[in-house]
Amino acid sequence: MRCLCLWLLLICSVCAQPIEIALFEGGEGLDYFQRCAREFGDAVCLGDPRISEKLRIRLLEGKPPEVTNASLPFDQLIAKGKVQALDRWLDGPNWEATGRWRDDFLPGSLERFRVGGHTYGIPLQYTVQACYYSRAQFRAHDWPPPKTWEEWVKLCARVEASGQAALAFQGRYTYYASPLIQHCYYYLAGPQAYAEQFALKAGSFDNPAMVESLTLVQELARNHFQPGALGMSHTEAQMEFLQGHAAMLVCGSWFKSEMRDKIPADFELAEFALPPPAASRTPPAAQVGAGYFFVFAESAQPTRGVDYLRLITSRTRAAELVAAQDLPVAVRGANERLSADLTGLREILAQAGNSFGEGLSVTHPGMAQVWADVRFDLLQAKATPAELARRLEAAAERLRGKEDPAPLFPWRPWLLLAAVLGLVLLGKSPAQPQTSNLRRLPWPDALWLAGPPLFLYALFFWLPGLSALLASGCEWDGLSAPQWVGGANFRQLLQSSPRFWQALGNNLFLMACIPTLITLWSLLFAVLLQPDQPRHRFLRALYFLPNLLGIGAILIWQQIYHPQGPLNRLLGWDNFTWLSQDHLYPSMLPLALWSAGGFQLVLCSAALSQVPTDLVDAARLEGANRWQQFWAVSWPSMRGSVLAGYFLLLIGAVKSFETIWLFTNQEPTSQVHVLGTLLVQTAFAELKLGEATALAVILLVLVLALQRALNRLEEE
Repeated sequence: MRCLCLWLLLICSVCAQPIEIALFEGGEGLDYFQRCAREFGDAVCLGDPRISEKLRIRLLEGKPPEVTNASLPFDQLIAKGKVQALDRWLDGPNWEATGRWRDDFLPGSLERFRVGGHTYGIPLQYTVQACYYSRAQFRAHDWPPPKTWEEWVKLCARVEASGQAALAFQGRYTYYASPLIQHCYYYLAGPQAYAEQFALKAGSFDNPAMVESLTLVQELARNHFQPGALGMSHTEAQMEFLQGHAAMLVCGSWFKSEMRDKIPADFELAEFALPPPAASRTPPAAQVGAGYFFVFAESAQPTRGVDYLRLITSRTRAAELVAAQDLPVAVRGANERLSADLTGLREILAQAGNSFGEGLSVTHPGMAQVWADVRFDLLQAKATPAELARRLEAAAERLRGKEDPAPLFPWRPWLLLAAVLGLVLLGKSPAQPQTSNLRRLPWPDALWLAGPPLFLYALFFWLPGLSALLASGCEWDGLSAPQWVGGANFRQLLQSSPRFWQALGNNLFLMACIPTLITLWSLLFAVLLQPDQPRHRFLRALYFLPNLLGIGAILIWQQIYHPQGPLNRLLGWDNFTWLSQDHLYPSMLPLALWSAGGFQLVLCSAALSQVPTDLVDAARLEGANRWQQFWAVSWPSMRGSVLAGYFLLLIGAVKSFETIWLFTNQEPTSQVHVLGTLLVQTAFAELKLGEATALAVILLVLVLALQRALNRLEEE
């Protein structure tokens, strides 16, 4: 009986475990979902702007939460049976038991994630794409909201004729151009062709409608984006609009909620729907994006997860979200509580008989990098729309065929191997230690002494390394069982991947420039700030201060590099886009010098302070000048310490990741990838975990070779 009670207690404790709600923390915030979780009683909300990356790891571990609205490859997850079909609940009662749950949603909103007759996604926040403007300004200038794309272009010209920029745009992040491209293609090609493009159907990219869509967006960008827009982040562009530097802004409906505290009190916010091209015959539809929720079939309590979704999408609760955050939702009747500022969004939804946008028909993982490169070249006018359409079609054809790419770089792998061997063999072989006077330990004593640390070392280093090496020989998407392909991943990277060699070239640029620049600069300051005096200590501390800021240094330099920021004003340059991806690497050099030079200065100063003063005095008495004193006396003594710092910077350049990833908002183009960002892109955006692991192995070999070279130089 006692055992039975214990088993019942254990079962009850398991059943009482709260469900997990993993949320993207965006414009709608977390308060609403946390309130609903408290009302629900046994739900815990985990919110994070980077929740997608964290969930990908959990999915690989087989530990999904019950519910999420993160951006994940749900088309593949659904195909693998990882996502719960929701039809039996949708055909059942809603939370208030006033009707079918399915009938609570706006027309077309449930179709986005419908596969094989089953619905997998539940919409809540309806992120409508619209063009924001100042109602007072349009009224003062008698500017009517446009009805067609051509009228919009003419309106932009009228705005610019008044002396104001027409369109603020988040040009540093090229995916903000996706809604414009999709909008034009949907209206020019029609809903069916639009869906076929996501399915990579032959001819769905290289066609007149696609070329015309790319042409319209490129002309809009070249002629009517605010000067410097291609160097601005989303928040910078939004502030330019709110400060009156630009008359319009294309953005999702999270805009007001995200910028609530920054909108001037007298700003009359208004919206109009993105206008279709005049040649379109497609009925009006709302372009909507994120806001869909999913239940993982393999989670601990999927049924309770569905119940939580029934609660948050109930009409009463959804209306509370609309009123609190001023965001449109996909629940019928709730949008009546949108503020007067968002009347335009309410009208867009009311007039639309359908909706479109990235849902289940999300960009194929293999097309993600291609699209990022195409959007960048489109906005920068580095290629014609026809060339870009052909590039997209060629990429889709490769993905459809899945043929092995031809080797493009047959000799480069051997050159890389020779460079690695050169680093390993750099310098003299270390002298063998003298062991004749040392007593040998008996095997039992040696085993007890060295066994535990060797076991831990093998457990946490060699075993993961061996598993990674084995995974690098597999083709694996993280969802299905891995398939052994031998050295195919290494051949793909080393012989057939232009992105790998571009990324390696960028790492070599950083390795050549940043360590050398920082070391020489810090060495110069270390010499100038001798001898050790109070004012010199103060200057060294001031020079070291940026090292303490960490990621804050990036935020400071983002403001310095703003197209209308202090650096351009100081230089007298007109809206130079420092942080555009074609200028990114030269812009990183001052940032690296400012943020990482302090540590190297401390290292050089410490090494310089250890130089025997009697040798320096003797050299001075012999008539040596300051340069001769430094080169003949000081440098030999401090050489090892300076080289150690140099090689640490060199290894950091090989592993560089954060700055590139943050400045490009997780979407680097092929021309700015480094090995670290390419690894993350390959693993989590393209779901090629075997290839990503092979890339990690190559990166590890490079780091170990550099470390070996450092050790040999220190032993000389």
